[in-house]
Amino acid sequence: MIGGLPPLQWLSTFRAVMEAGSFAGAAKLLSLTPSAISHQMRALEGMLGRQLFLRVKRSVVPTEEALTYSASIGESFARLVTATSRVASGAGVRRLPIHCSPSFATLWLVPRLGQFLREHSAIDIALYASHEPARLGQDGILVDIQYARPVPESCEAVPLAEELIVPMASASFIAEHRLTNPADIARVPLIHSLRCVVPWDQWSARHAPLVPLNPRGLQFDRAHLALAVAADGLGLALESTLQARDHLRRGTLAMPFGPLGISAIAHRLLYRREDRTNPDIIAFVNWITGMLAHERLRISANVL
Repeated sequence: MIGGLPPLQWLSTFRAVMEAGSFAGAAKLLSLTPSAISHQMRALEGMLGRQLFLRVKRSVVPTEEALTYSASIGESFARLVTATSRVASGAGVRRLPIHCSPSFATLWLVPRLGQFLREHSAIDIALYASHEPARLGQDGILVDIQYARPVPESCEAVPLAEELIVPMASASFIAEHRLTNPADIARVPLIHSLRCVVPWDQWSARHAPLVPLNPRGLQFDRAHLALAVAADGLGLALESTLQARDHLRRGTLAMPFGPLGISAIAHRLLYRREDRTNPDIIAFVNWITGMLAHERLRISANVL
């Protein structure tokens, strides 16, 4: 018995009785004696505290509870069959479970996954995204890409890239508000990324001291949302050039004050020390660090 559930054999027998319409018919289906079928159904009824069948001469009539129970069990059995088939058909598949902060997954990782799969065709990726860190080794996750989180002692941490946190907006917004000087932040609506490692007051203290921040503006708890509304011309965002890389390359966002920002290393890739020899983890770490290094060289050469 599992967690208070009846034995699977009883449930299978119950379904056979419902299908056959009698204990004798179920006995033929299962190659058992009618008395064995009757004994199992009595035991099942005793455990449930409900009568499932009305015994009428040599036949049985299911109660309303039995009809409802049978329908639910049928759905559960169907899911079990599907799950078993998937596991069996997936034998030998190499699948790397990765957890990632939502914005990095949306803005950087997912658009580049095709490149990883082309280079490592034997590895499938299972990607999970949420702000809360994964419990490596407990949730089945092997790799976690975190944003501004402490590193557990049991894990190795690979810094992914140095990020520059800079103001950025759409070209139309920049032109409309004639943004040329950091002091201009006082007269335009600001977009606040609430989880950004560098908030507006920190940036302004370094690059626009004594300039009051405009109290008007939007707030978002995800970088990809802040960047999306900035690209729609709704304000001036302060975000990472790493996360905004594709926006900057496409021209949907631009930096009105140039690379006037604050550097930070906020994204780290984590895996357990005991998994450091896992070939799939090694392949993914080498790929992602190589991709970021290549992109960094292109940016240094002014080729987004």
